[in-house]
Amino acid sequence: MTNFLIVLAVCFSSTVTADTEFSDFFNSFETLSSGFTQQTYDDSNRLLTETSGHLYFKRPASFIWQTDTPIEQTLLLNNHELWFIDTELEQASQRDMGDLKNTPLYWLINRPEQLENLPQYDHTESNINWYKTNQDNQLSFGFRNNKLSTLKLTNPLGQKIQVIFSALMLNPKLNKNTFVLDLDADFDVIR
Repeated sequence: MTNFLIVLAVCFSSTVTADTEFSDFFNSFETLSSGFTQQTYDDSNRLLTETSGHLYFKRPASFIWQTDTPIEQTLLLNNHELWFIDTELEQASQRDMGDLKNTPLYWLINRPEQLENLPQYDHTESNINWYKTNQDNQLSFGFRNNKLSTLKLTNPLGQKIQVIFSALMLNPKLNKNTFVLDLDADFDVIR
């Protein structure tokens, strides 16, 4: 009987830890920086593209998603303006903020207590705890050692996208100009 109670206590504490891991992580920072590798697979699980870069985030709503390879492109959110910048084409276009609820950015901008239907613990695989949203794009967050390590989602074309984070830092000091839209004079700006 004692062994059964010990096993039950361990299972219960693991479940409680898993259920709070998502909220604990997203409540633990005001700023965040990370490198990333993004892989896109077709419906036969063949690799279509792979990009890498870095991201910076500052609450409440400043964000940079910069791909360095194979093409330098930036997604910038600042002052409630969303910009897509293609360095090679020397073009910057302002995008509609639209419904961010179907994007991972929605989960960064908002703290867990501000969200409805928090992602729920789904399973553990290869030492990664997976939390799944109820969204149509099958967005899932993977945590290793209580830190976000991976995102998975399905895009409108049915392709699977996986983002693997590296050198993730919570609360790094960021330059006050990090999120300023700073374009060369020869850039085409589309509003």
